[in-house]
Amino acid sequence: MTVQISVKNLSPVTYNQIPVITTELLARLYGTETIRIQQNHHENKSRFIEGKHFFKAVGDELRNLRLVLNESQNEVKISPKTRSLILWTERGAARHAKMLETDQAWEVFEKLEDCYFSQTSKSAGHHEKKTSELSAKDANSLVWLWDYANRSQALFRELYPALRQIQSNYSGRCHDYGHEFSYVIGMARDVLINHTRDVDINEPDGPTNLSAWVRLKNKELPPSLHHY
Repeated sequence: MTVQISVKNLSPVTYNQIPVITTELLARLYGTETIRIQQNHHENKSRFIEGKHFFKAVGDELRNLRLVLNESQNEVKISPKTRSLILWTERGAARHAKMLETDQAWEVFEKLEDCYFSQTSKSAGHHEKKTSELSAKDANSLVWLWDYANRSQALFRELYPALRQIQSNYSGRCHDYGHEFSYVIGMARDVLINHTRDVDINEPDGPTNLSAWVRLKNKELPPSLHHY
């Protein structure tokens, strides 16, 4: 029996701090089959722009999203075999409603517009004052803290095979530290990018070494990582 999902009860899922919705959930809400949404996308590829109408999650981002979606109340489970996941933005959901041309699709989209896709803008309004109060010095400390956490996680992953080979008692802990915190580190990065966007790095006590800021923006590790 198919579980009826209410738009008002959906748990918000975001990608790059933008509310998004999966193909499966969008199809269920619009009263159609998942394959129909996929076909409309495939047959009208020129009308769907990545980054505007949808995002494509792969790799670590997909693994993090799988945890979020599997723990949400949206009745959506992502198979471990899934290699990529399409996530629709408000504009993408609107375009699919237009292609389906059903009353249900348009009625549901209006509810999504009011109750789901608008949540980030409301949240941004509540946090706008706090964001502007973050000094360049404080922001720099947090950026470097994230950088050290990201580098430490990578180092634990590097060390794990060697520790396992020598049957070290620390190999299990090293594996856990190298993988269990990916989601938290990823979420911290999203928060920092949002909070440092308007920071004036030219303040008197602002950062002089911006290398960690560049790594935060590009989600990178320092070239020297493999020389520890």
